[in-house]
Amino acid sequence: MSIKLYGDRFCPWAQEILHTSYVANAPLTLIQTTCDENQCAAIKPKAPTGTFPFLETEDGTALGQSKAMELYICEQYKKELLGTNPFEQAQVHQWIDYATLEITNAANPLIDPIFGWKYHSKEVVNNSQKDLKKRMDVLEKHLEGKEYLVGNNITLADIIMFNKIRFVMQFLYPQQMRDNIFKNVNKWFSKIMETPEAKKAYGRIILCKQPVKAHIPEKKKEEKKKEEKKKEEKPKEKKDEEEKPKAKPKNPLDELPPSKLDLETFKRAFLNNKDKADAMNKFWEEYDPEGYSLWWMEYQNLPEEGKVLFRTSNSKGMFLQKLDNFRKYAFAVHGVYGKEGDYKIRGVWMWRGTDIPNEMKEHDNFPYMTIRKLDINKPEDKQLVNDYWTKVNETDEVEGRFAADVEYFN
Repeated sequence: MSIKLYGDRFCPWAQEILHTSYVANAPLTLIQTTCDENQCAAIKPKAPTGTFPFLETEDGTALGQSKAMELYICEQYKKELLGTNPFEQAQVHQWIDYATLEITNAANPLIDPIFGWKYHSKEVVNNSQKDLKKRMDVLEKHLEGKEYLVGNNITLADIIMFNKIRFVMQFLYPQQMRDNIFKNVNKWFSKIMETPEAKKAYGRIILCKQPVKAHIPEKKKEEKKKEEKKKEEKPKEKKDEEEKPKAKPKNPLDELPPSKLDLETFKRAFLNNKDKADAMNKFWEEYDPEGYSLWWMEYQNLPEEGKVLFRTSNSKGMFLQKLDNFRKYAFAVHGVYGKEGDYKIRGVWMWRGTDIPNEMKEHDNFPYMTIRKLDINKPEDKQLVNDYWTKVNETDEVEGRFAADVEYFN
């Protein structure tokens, strides 16, 4: 017999439970459960706390809440994951509580807005950044000279802590910060990340190169007025006492020779033209191969990726979000192509210059992208641009795949 986990394969709590089961070598079967009302209505009565995910044991009884499920799995299949003596057992619970209370409470206000789960004020975000660093400092100090949080082998504390700081390492702390400020945490995290059990539970984890900024809602007019009044009340400083603003480093793309193709004019004309075939004819008349270049790219899926549309769309959205500052130099159609169970993230791009720019090379996903420069002198490459840029509806087919979720990057 096997134990059954009812939950979504991509839910962070479900992934953490799966990670625990793989390390414990437990006979666990995932019953993929989505937000479908009919499916939830049929299964929910089995959930003891009325929440997902939940675990159905070998004798048919059920458990809810991730920590309870993980403790059960460890007790049943690999007790040493809870510590090998009373003191280690206490330490395991200590670091589990630190992960679920201290780390999570500090990180959530920074992570929630990235996924659109919840928005926080600028003050809350700033305070959370400081709180998170203090709590990560504690973890950094504890891991000095250690391979694991407790004892000489992996425990449930490592598994839970890994999941709680996963998004911190993916979206908030770039490589320089990980290498210099949290080198012990980074070494510990990277070791677990490369284990077969973690890869099987979470898939490919791409560590942060550039922090993703949390979205902060605009302030109300009344708050803005109050701030403006406060500024007016402050005495004006003398010009010679004012600090000169630091000059921003120039983007190499701004240093390129002028192009006959005006990108912003092209974007407006192309997007406003309902006859996309006509828009493409005009584009080819204006295209400047010396000032711009065209590229086809595709994300390299892991075996478990590209199965569910909304998850694949989220990956596509995160990729584009991190390129917001690149919009003034590029135009593209980028999206999810295929059908349920077999999706690919692809696109055809045009950007300033004839080589791959730094914005793309420095992107977290760049090592996992297949990129090919297109040659407009080849009819098949020129047709590829036409197909991607004009076929953007769900019923349209490009390279043998339906345009499931496609958008213009402009």
